[in-house]
Amino acid sequence: MAYHAPFEAHTLAGHPHSMTLLPRHATTGAALFMLLCACGGPDAPPSAPPTPLADTCRVQLGARPPASIEPPASTAVAASPTSRRVSSRLVAHVELELASLAKELEGKVAPRLAEERNKGIGIAGHLRYTVDRGPFTVAIEGDSLVVRTDVRARAEACRGSSCYASCEPQGRATATVPLRLTPEYRFAPSRVSFAFTRGCEVRALGGMVKIDVTPTIQAQLAPSLRRVEQEIDGKLPPLRPQAERLWAELGKPRSLPLGGCVVTNPRGIVQGPVTGTTPRSLRVRFGLVAHPEIRTRCGEAPAPRSLPPLTQDPALPAADDLVLALVSPLAAAATGLEGAAPFDAGGAQARIARAAAVAAGSLMSLDLGLRGEACGDLGVRSTLGWTEDGRALRLVAPGFANGERERALGASLAPDTLVRSLGQVRFPPPVPPETLQDLIPSIASSMSDPSVDVSAKVDAVKPLDVIIRGEDLAASVLLRGSVELKQR
Repeated sequence: MAYHAPFEAHTLAGHPHSMTLLPRHATTGAALFMLLCACGGPDAPPSAPPTPLADTCRVQLGARPPASIEPPASTAVAASPTSRRVSSRLVAHVELELASLAKELEGKVAPRLAEERNKGIGIAGHLRYTVDRGPFTVAIEGDSLVVRTDVRARAEACRGSSCYASCEPQGRATATVPLRLTPEYRFAPSRVSFAFTRGCEVRALGGMVKIDVTPTIQAQLAPSLRRVEQEIDGKLPPLRPQAERLWAELGKPRSLPLGGCVVTNPRGIVQGPVTGTTPRSLRVRFGLVAHPEIRTRCGEAPAPRSLPPLTQDPALPAADDLVLALVSPLAAAATGLEGAAPFDAGGAQARIARAAAVAAGSLMSLDLGLRGEACGDLGVRSTLGWTEDGRALRLVAPGFANGERERALGASLAPDTLVRSLGQVRFPPPVPPETLQDLIPSIASSMSDPSVDVSAKVDAVKPLDVIIRGEDLAASVLLRGSVELKQR
């Protein structure tokens, strides 16, 4: 899932005119994850209720022996077969206008770069010269920010107070700033180079001696070029403190307005390609490696993680897959089963009137109370998964708990039909995946303000897997789309 985050071009605490490449608010990344919460959206129109199944109880499951249902053998959490193996990255497209940098340099770097009134040049006398710069231009070339200015000089060769020769050399100063940050989230220092495009030679002693004064002028320019480097570096902010603040915010659970919370679970930050969208604008791509979750209950905050080193991926795509886990207690899943449609219990129709669930390792152990034509308590175990249409959850390959198959046979029910029918029972996920595609753009638009325009789209929502984690159910979906934030 990709988003385009707002990056301030010239506001940083302690650096009122600094260009910064971190989000406008330290909580922006965390707030964007809240966009993924669709549980507060409008409810879908209710479907027509099924025809009620009368409780005739013409088939009764026999009494359960006292020890027929064994307790869960283990509550160990099984590793997800899919969701934890899938790359999960939130991609941010960061857009900056570069005109402000050129404007700030114009105000900081004097137009006159060098001036000399009496520079000795041996038998030719002395040299007078001035060196002035032109306007700064800023561009993106490859992975670098390039600042250029044309330089013009006026030089005169003199003896005493009389000057006998002059020339007007020209050149270009080029400052290069690598835009690939170091693993410590810092900019490498800028480097300024200078080359004359037209040199300067003077003739002395009646033309018998020719002296190239170009190297002399270039050597005198060196201190001015170092000052240009310092001014540029002063506009490049120290990013690590901001990265650490943002990372700390991303690690905190965030309560949602209508209940529940979002947990980002950040794991790493990746810098992708750098491009110039126009001659005066820059786009940098970052990826946040994360396994976000929407939880119906927050639980304990995860232990804080230190900011990991920044990694580089020049091939980071414009949009990437983000694995989002929708987490709720097993008890909520059991409650969902109680509203499921009637099913064939192997010779009699039944509905689930009561359901209780506990974890049994990677399985959900269910104690079901059946009503309808078949009545009684039944114990089953099953893994969980999405239905084919990706709109609901179901039991995958349910099986009887110890002794329950025999009880079904004793009631003249077909056990294989019963468990096969249970595998067709649908119950709702914590958040309906289909709502994400409509609700995320709506929520994103509501986050716009006078300084930033926010828009979003979700190209695809793909159900992934469902696992048991202790006392919780985690239903994962794969999101692909983009969120764009542009400064107004």
